[in-house]
Amino acid sequence: MIKLVVSDMDGTLINHQSQISPANLKAIHQLQASGIEFAIASGRDYQGVRSVLDRYDIHCSAILGNGAQYCDENHQIVMDCYLNKDVCFNIVSIFEAAHIPYMIFTTQGFYTGLEPQFVKDMFIERAVRRFHSRPEDYADQGAFAMSPCNQLQKINHFEEFLKRDLDIIKVEAFSLDAKDIPPTKEQLAQIPTISYLSSFDDNVEVTDENAQKGYILKKVAQLKHISIDEIAVLGDGMNDLSMFEEFPCSFAPMNAEERIKELAHYIVSDCEEDGFAEAIDMILKDF
Repeated sequence: MIKLVVSDMDGTLINHQSQISPANLKAIHQLQASGIEFAIASGRDYQGVRSVLDRYDIHCSAILGNGAQYCDENHQIVMDCYLNKDVCFNIVSIFEAAHIPYMIFTTQGFYTGLEPQFVKDMFIERAVRRFHSRPEDYADQGAFAMSPCNQLQKINHFEEFLKRDLDIIKVEAFSLDAKDIPPTKEQLAQIPTISYLSSFDDNVEVTDENAQKGYILKKVAQLKHISIDEIAVLGDGMNDLSMFEEFPCSFAPMNAEERIKELAHYIVSDCEEDGFAEAIDMILKDF
């Protein structure tokens, strides 16, 4: 019997307009009414996840930053696995040398060593090209007003920055040309204690080597005294890979990466066509 359902957010639970459809929202309520716990597992930070869930009055625990944090339903950070500050300078140096925009996600906000306006402009341009977002979505009242790109602070002295009382959740870099990313991965491979992955072919996200969704979810399972077979996972991107490797009951929408679909036990409809709700219906009927 399934006791916990853990879902990725972008491209799985929500559509490309950062919305939870009525069918998917109903499915969450049905899960919780049935006594099955629901949780999010996202590459987003706490604020980014809450900015969506609060709109729909959803209360649940969440894995954040691809596995760098686990936050319970009372909004408390219960587990963490932050990036080693000693390697952070080496990471951003690779991106700066390649002229690739990047953002540093921390427990005290978002930072970049580049000009924040430049990084913001490039992030929005990428979103327009890849996800067909509208620039106005990033305005004050837009759907993505709380995006990290709108909150970037400039790092003027990196050594001083690293001495601050904050922890680094992840470093995310992106490019308007996907060909820029593979060479940076080759260099990142030389840095110890880190893990890196691409949610898409035009980005790369760097975390601690143990900060992966599947790894921290196994610890959550132990904390809750739930077996691996009592957990169902849903996801679409390579940052969900560890969940699909660690948990056999898995669902992937049609829009998922091919490797994720290969590992998934079940394939459901596209995220734009309520694939999440379809998966939950199967869980409630068959598990």
